[in-house]
Amino acid sequence: MLGSAISDGNLHLHDTLPMILLDSGRIAGLKQGRHIKYPAATPLANMYLTLMEQLGMPLERLGDSTGKLPGLTA
Repeated sequence: MLGSAISDGNLHLHDTLPMILLDSGRIAGLKQGRHIKYPAATPLANMYLTLMEQLGMPLERLGDSTGKLPGLTA
């Protein structure tokens, strides 16, 4: 995973964060070769929640998560 904690350093904005997830498909079961854009108000914790489940650590919530991300996994 590669990303940034801030999208605009001048304004200190933390929305619309670019994130790159790399997986061989055998570790977290991510679908490969795609660009996914989720709605602007989607919490980053939703991605973490989804990844935790794929790695065998299911959680109901994580931070300000509102649910798992659709279409991220196979």
